[in-house]
Amino acid sequence: MASGKGDGLRFYAVVDADSVDREALRADQLTLVTFRDLAAVVTVAPYVPAKPTDADLQKYVRILDALEKHGPVIPAPPGTVFRDESVLMRWLDVHFAKLHEALGIIERREDGNSAYEYVRMELGA
Repeated sequence: MASGKGDGLRFYAVVDADSVDREALRADQLTLVTFRDLAAVVTVAPYVPAKPTDADLQKYVRILDALEKHGPVIPAPPGTVFRDESVLMRWLDVHFAKLHEALGIIERREDGNSAYEYVRMELGA
């Protein structure tokens, strides 16, 4: 999936693979890396250490908001970049049970708050 040397995958969230609006992903050049019934929402990004900018964080929140309209979302820490798809697939495999369980817990929440409300507080959004 990475397009060139030094490219990695910026990781936004884990979602249920069946609940994603795939057309909406294309607007932000997002793709899915699927593992069983889970999907990691990613885009190609440089694989270098970098602190997310304000613009990056605003985009991150906008993407999570869009994903959340279609189902539960487990947000990745802002700025997370995996080296390549194989590393991300191994991570999804290792954490599959807990990620699946977390999606269920988020789906059953009744307080109306987003699962990533802590990001909004940090950003003042």
